[in-house]
Amino acid sequence: MVSVRGTRAQARPFSYFDAFIKTFSDSYDSVTNENGYINVAVAQNNLTVDMMHERTCRALAVESPVNTAAYDDMKGSMRLKSAMAAHMTKRLCAGNTNVAAGDLVLSTGAGAVIENLVFSISDEGEQVIIPAPYYPAFPNDLRARLAVSTVPCYSAVAGPDGSTLPTAQDYADLLDAQDKQGKGKCVAILLANPGNPTGVVYSAEQLKETIAWAVKKKIHVISDEIYACSIFAERCEHKFVSAISIVSEMIAEATNNGKLAIAADYSNYVHVIYGMSKDFCTSGYRVGTLWTQNQAIHRALDNVSYFCAIPGPFQHALSLVLEDEEFLDAFFVENRKRLRRQFDIVLEELRGFPSSKDSAQPYTPSIIPSAGMFVYFSLSHLLPLNPTFEQEQALWQHVYDAAKVVLTPGADCASRHPGWFRMCFAAVSPDTLRVAIRRIVDACRSFKI
Repeated sequence: MVSVRGTRAQARPFSYFDAFIKTFSDSYDSVTNENGYINVAVAQNNLTVDMMHERTCRALAVESPVNTAAYDDMKGSMRLKSAMAAHMTKRLCAGNTNVAAGDLVLSTGAGAVIENLVFSISDEGEQVIIPAPYYPAFPNDLRARLAVSTVPCYSAVAGPDGSTLPTAQDYADLLDAQDKQGKGKCVAILLANPGNPTGVVYSAEQLKETIAWAVKKKIHVISDEIYACSIFAERCEHKFVSAISIVSEMIAEATNNGKLAIAADYSNYVHVIYGMSKDFCTSGYRVGTLWTQNQAIHRALDNVSYFCAIPGPFQHALSLVLEDEEFLDAFFVENRKRLRRQFDIVLEELRGFPSSKDSAQPYTPSIIPSAGMFVYFSLSHLLPLNPTFEQEQALWQHVYDAAKVVLTPGADCASRHPGWFRMCFAAVSPDTLRVAIRRIVDACRSFKI
């Protein structure tokens, strides 16, 4: 028997978890297993891992100081925090914004960072608002051990879900509805920029509106910017600007106007999540980063970080990698090129798929991503009028059974409308991606409901 917490942890992190795991033991291989499963539900970039792996191996070959075998600051060594701060200052922030090493906390992956941050600002039964559609593992990140629930918030602006952030009025309306239903206290808004699953880059104005409204309500804002250096579009509707830069400007403006209490609130209520899993093609390295100027949170994480500290010798090696500016500049240029080429394959292959049951027009996703490693597309035209999420699940199951391809269903992303799916295109080779999409197209043509 296990505890209530142990029972809660047994819940699958997402609905397709078992199918997701099965792919690892029966994976497609063009030579040895042509009928194997293809997993395009994992947001992992294997396209440029060769460059990063080679550079990391060289760094690991350099003898680390003997003191890396001893205890250090559990929130990360000063050398690695300084190297990460320099990278974030150069590549995430705008203008004169400077990321201070002392504002960073390093832990074993962005998931650990999010959990530890929310642990520090919430209690069991409280809630976190997430603009939807959202990363399908966010609810599990907060539920499994913290018992914090997530509430999707949708934008009232016309257009595909996730193409814009909710407005202040959207958040206020949701909060009013939650209060009337006697739901738990809302402690934070957790958003992803660039968005997952949409790949949309949000405008600085949208982010500023969210921050201003939330902080006025004493609600924390957590900006997950794990894809900040994976922007592959040649032209973006909005330029990426980190919440670090936005809140730094808001703090300066409030301070200059003598509104010191407001400036202090901005400093205490806005936090940024970053890490190496996505931009650096290194999901297995388990390096996550929290930027926060809230000193109470830092004190809490002085303690909690003990449970998820990064090994000392590995921190030394990663410091060498992050300090190699010539390598990083070349790496990010090449990574963006490879992401773009891979996304072009998605568009090319989807053109062979009709846009509706009765039309020969080529299919085009409703949301064209600018960043990340996924495309969020609708197949609702294959479902009955006014479709249900049960019908979406039937289509997902058909693709899984007939095509042996794992997609992320929109229901797991809290999509407002049934029929949406996320396809992660960077975890497989170009040839395997073509096979996967052609299988999906064939399966959809044979789908009946």
